Amino acid sequence: MALIFGSPKRQGAPKEDIKNDHRLKLAKDMYMAGKMKLMTTETIPGREIQSAFGLIVCRSYIFDNAFYGLMAQAVDVNADAIIGYRESVSFHPEGDKYYSCYGTAVRMKKLK
Repeated sequence: MALIFGSPKRQGAPKEDIKNDHRLKLAKDMYMAGKMKLMTTETIPGREIQSAFGLIVCRSYIFDNAFYGLMAQAVDVNADAIIGYRESVSFHPEGDKYYSCYGTAVRMKKLK
């Protein structure tokens, strides 16, 4: 369906702050404390992958929600790192930006 006059306005909750979502705050705290590794490469130097949980994706109109939502998903599956991290942004004709963050959630082997 072609949108000649633009898309319908988004319905639902207004743009919420990261402060209002407990999962996002916990994920942000873990990331800032260095407890969750994030790599754009497919390995973490000096570490071996114990198990991979698969691709995780988070999308939002707010970048922080997409980024920390991705971290929260990794925490939910008990991962301690995300490898192959990528992000993209789509632009809507009305000026909105839509962020996508994705990567592979993995569990690393314990350090000896």
